[in-house]
Amino acid sequence: MAARPSVDETDQPIGPFVMLVFSFGAVFYVLGPLLDDPSRTVLAELPVSALMFVCPVIAAAVLVRGREGVRAWLRGVWPRPRLSDAPWYAVSVVLMPLVVAAAAVAAGAGPPGAVVTWDAVFGLAVLYLISAVAEELGWSAYATGPLLRRLGTLRAGAVIGVIWALWHVLPYVQQGHGLDWIVGQCVFTVGFRIVLVHLYAAGTGVTGPTLAHAAYNVSWSLSPVYDPAIAAVCVFIAAVAVGAARSITAPTDSSYGR
Repeated sequence: MAARPSVDETDQPIGPFVMLVFSFGAVFYVLGPLLDDPSRTVLAELPVSALMFVCPVIAAAVLVRGREGVRAWLRGVWPRPRLSDAPWYAVSVVLMPLVVAAAAVAAGAGPPGAVVTWDAVFGLAVLYLISAVAEELGWSAYATGPLLRRLGTLRAGAVIGVIWALWHVLPYVQQGHGLDWIVGQCVFTVGFRIVLVHLYAAGTGVTGPTLAHAAYNVSWSLSPVYDPAIAAVCVFIAAVAVGAARSITAPTDSSYGR
């Protein structure tokens, strides 16, 4: 089954998009020390600069220009679900929790030390779904399509992944992580983006990457142990598996390349 384009296939300028994302993010880098720590309201330890999740969608909206431009950009972003795509939506929901769980087990995690309530899980899911929508409307709905056509899945995922990782470096520093942790998490981020690009190209539009993005954040927040180096190995294994599954289920798909 061929992948369905999920957005208008006109080329959007990627360079200006990246510049705007980093420029808007700089506002949150500066405001970080001046505002309260958002960790008080979520289970995960997050710096204020983590609130920069709004930057990709704002950058994309600026570049598409005007009401009609926004409508054209958003047209088809969330394609109507088809029964044949159900496996890919299921993968979008369950893959990253499995990756995080596997990484935790490999890192030697024991039984959870505290009982997590369903209310807490639901609250995290809502919070992270909102942030994932804002990010993926930029990274997936705006930037992914043009890069897929030019570079194919692997290279497009790597390019966006490197940019995405660099964008997060200062928040990691503000959070107090050391160099080893930051490097490991950046490598993980590249592999994770390759997974998200595969999901996008499989025909889920922005829905697949959004669900996977939110599912990862919830799982990471609840994980008793998180070693980014181990998680990076696990997510690259997942990326290979997803790519192989796409090749098997859509062997004639050449609309985006691999």
